[in-house]
Amino acid sequence: MVSRALGDEFVSFKAIGPDGNEVPWQGEARAGSKEYSPSDFAVLRQYEEISASRILSLKNGVGFPFNKPGQYLLTAEFSMGTPGTFAAFEGQAKTPTGSFRSTVAFCIEACILEPLQVRSNTPRSALDAVRAFYTYVTRYRQLGIPYGREEKALRPLLSKRLAQQLESLEACDKDYYRRYGEILRANTYKPATPWLEEGLFTGPNDAAAPRAFRILSSRAIGENRVDVELGFTTKQTYSPNLGLRPSYNDYEGVVTAILENNRWVIDDYVAMYENDDLQRLSAGYSDCKGGQWVGKTY
Repeated sequence: MVSRALGDEFVSFKAIGPDGNEVPWQGEARAGSKEYSPSDFAVLRQYEEISASRILSLKNGVGFPFNKPGQYLLTAEFSMGTPGTFAAFEGQAKTPTGSFRSTVAFCIEACILEPLQVRSNTPRSALDAVRAFYTYVTRYRQLGIPYGREEKALRPLLSKRLAQQLESLEACDKDYYRRYGEILRANTYKPATPWLEEGLFTGPNDAAAPRAFRILSSRAIGENRVDVELGFTTKQTYSPNLGLRPSYNDYEGVVTAILENNRWVIDDYVAMYENDDLQRLSAGYSDCKGGQWVGKTY
């Protein structure tokens, strides 16, 4: 369900310039908030889309003056109104609540020649560890628990805690197939393991197997931890009318690197896609306990 409203009252933008300060809005004042009605919204079916135009950079004296070279950070917040607004759509679509944010980084002139800038208090070696780790993740694009070439490449870059967590998860996976493998094959059931089609270090479903990544920002937390915000790009091909159409989508997540035995390693991850509770990888899966499957039975 999306809004068909074309006014700026539905989406608010905030821009941060290369100097770290907010870029002021220039020109005519933007529209204020409004009360929504059911006619402002539409239900989109599969493969349908909707679009609206917004002025961001100057047009006829209105917009953000993106006139300095360097990196900009643009945040958009989508306000969805009160639940009562969507009563007319009950049963037709999932009701959105609250507000939703999306962030994108882009460059003007200088960033074309230089890497994206991150906060100066982040150790460079921590970012190097993140880059090396996600170079392998996007190269192999493997779903679920790492194995084979990916496992061999990623293992040296994992913290001791995360390595033990993946070992326990792998034991749980083997326990599941030991118990129910024959039943699955005999009935052509799809396995119930929740990590089957998930990217543990990227996100579920559409965000599971990105083709590219980029570092958006980073934040040092004390001397031994760094949280790094990542952007991912996936490519999908689907056939709405017996024709193939490539689709490029962007998703985000935050990976945590820690200093362990005098080197930076990956310790945790939280996906921003289909993860409303912002549950971390370290929270584990309720279907597993002590390396044993305790989820769905057959």
